[in-house]
Amino acid sequence: MPINLNLDPQAHIGTTRLSWTFKEFHPIKRSRTWWLTASGLSLIMLIYAVFSGNFLFALILLMGAILFVNETKRPPRSIDCRITSNGIAVGKKFWRWSELKDFWIAYRPPEITNLYIQPKNALDPRLTIPLADNNPIKVRESLKDYLTEDLSREDEPTSEALTRLLKLQ
Repeated sequence: MPINLNLDPQAHIGTTRLSWTFKEFHPIKRSRTWWLTASGLSLIMLIYAVFSGNFLFALILLMGAILFVNETKRPPRSIDCRITSNGIAVGKKFWRWSELKDFWIAYRPPEITNLYIQPKNALDPRLTIPLADNNPIKVRESLKDYLTEDLSREDEPTSEALTRLLKLQ
């Protein structure tokens, strides 16, 4: 479980070996066609939910649509990432090396320049950290002292590729 640095600002995270700042997400230009298609599909699912009497599903669809539109209007925040001697800090969260399993880097600029870190706990989500303008070789060298590199992976996960393809994030 990562340490919340907001709640424990005195947490000893170690000496910083490498740090950089990245944007929370890249703003996506969605065409009018994309919005019309998404609205149409959402409307079809909403009609289905109402006619099948599944009002909870209808409510979830409406809340999801409102949240999605709200998020698309918000500008991305800048997030700091620090690789330290005791773990990795991303924004206000800190993971100790003992909580992390392995890492890999997907580097296919300009679309994909991400560091992926897999936690040991299968219930924890995978960390996806954009490298921004960082040299992937320096990042790799900084991490190899603490984590094993998963050489069988060199591309982004299918879920992220699909999300990028559908312009959802």
